[in-house]
Amino acid sequence: MLAILRRLGERCSDLSEEYIPDPYVIAILLTFVAAAAAIATGAGPREIMGAWNGGVWTLLPFMASIAVLLMAGDAIAKSPKFTAQLEKLARVPNSQFTAVWFVGFAAMAAALVSWAIGLIVGAIMAKRVAYECREKGIAVHYPLLAAAGYTSLMIYHGGLTSSVGLMMADASLIPASWAAQYRATIPLSETVGSLPNIVTTGTLLAVIPVLMALLHPKEGISELPRPDYREIDAIVAASASESPTAPGAGPDPEATTDGGRVRVADRLNDSRLIGLSIALFPAYFVLNAWVLTPGGISNLTLNSINALFVTVAVLLWVRPMALVDQMKQSVSNISGVIFQFPFYAGIAGILTGTGLATLIVEFVGGFATPTTWPVVGVLVAAFVNVFIPSGGGQWVAMGPIMLELTQQMGMSARDAVLIEMLGDQLSNMIQPFWAIPLLAIANLRARDIIGYTTVAMLVGLVVVCGWLTLFLVVL
Repeated sequence: MLAILRRLGERCSDLSEEYIPDPYVIAILLTFVAAAAAIATGAGPREIMGAWNGGVWTLLPFMASIAVLLMAGDAIAKSPKFTAQLEKLARVPNSQFTAVWFVGFAAMAAALVSWAIGLIVGAIMAKRVAYECREKGIAVHYPLLAAAGYTSLMIYHGGLTSSVGLMMADASLIPASWAAQYRATIPLSETVGSLPNIVTTGTLLAVIPVLMALLHPKEGISELPRPDYREIDAIVAASASESPTAPGAGPDPEATTDGGRVRVADRLNDSRLIGLSIALFPAYFVLNAWVLTPGGISNLTLNSINALFVTVAVLLWVRPMALVDQMKQSVSNISGVIFQFPFYAGIAGILTGTGLATLIVEFVGGFATPTTWPVVGVLVAAFVNVFIPSGGGQWVAMGPIMLELTQQMGMSARDAVLIEMLGDQLSNMIQPFWAIPLLAIANLRARDIIGYTTVAMLVGLVVVCGWLTLFLVVL
């Protein structure tokens, strides 16, 4: 069995290297695939163009929230204190198996707190573990380490930043265009906090890191590239000899006039008091939402999580300009996501504006029974996610029809959300849109990791379908 898994991983890796283009090219190709499918179902070119234009800017508020989440998560993960802890953890693995397992487990566990942090932790841990293994003389396949880091995106819906769960928990985020019967809120305690989600997510956390470790090739190992190794080596040496001047540790030593006097403007830019004081505002937002307002976990929303992450980022970086400088790097890492988001919103517009999304769900749902619907629903959610790789964006497009079909099967609206949450995240393993920040940090291409993550998706599909069938049908 182990040999079969390893051969499958190697075969998928070979195919991805041959055929998987850049994520932006994939977005372009998917746009034309969606348009062609719409034409095949009777839509005209003008209708398709209008649908694309009608959808392309609809997700801008959601995109802005996601951008803040990614930037804050990136800033947290790269803060000196947080990075120091990651460095210590990266020294733990002492074999090929433990190295891959450790990166996968750390990334997936971090994603349960925030999918943004999970992505960044996965990328940084892959790079640091690869560095430490090279220092120890352990030959570890670097693309597989990065792939293990990306598995964070096949578990995040089970955690605190589940976009679908958060959307349904906040009445202000549910689209006003939905019919009234579909706009009822569902608290996170019934979705993220439910037993089916906890068990399924826990199983994925236990199984997937082990699976990724078992996929390690015996031959053709690509270790951390020499330029990346030298870059980390320089950082390690600098941190050991110049720790007092690490970001956030003190004022910029170059922020002086010719006479050696520190400028007033630079004193303000480096003021710890000013840097920390602004944290009062987002911190109060979190306190008010989670403590002062009754409701507990049901008050957990995307806005409150963003406020929490902004607070933590401010506290970790301390000095205003240190945080500003880091945010410039963070924006660079997520620029591909920001740029491509409108294109996927346009694809969502084609799917919804031409009725294609409804046709897809209804067509596949026509083959389902109350017994098979959890499996069919998961497959539908995973398939549509390839075209709309945003959990929230996808739910906007197909939420009403998923809710209706699930209730027709005798299940609750909560069950529809669970099916969408746990199914949507699986195909992230073959859709590299959200891998862009990770790939930017790891200095890899999408095709370097997709082969391995495809195997993870297939195993995850079995886990998710098995548990949902048991909980929603058998029990």
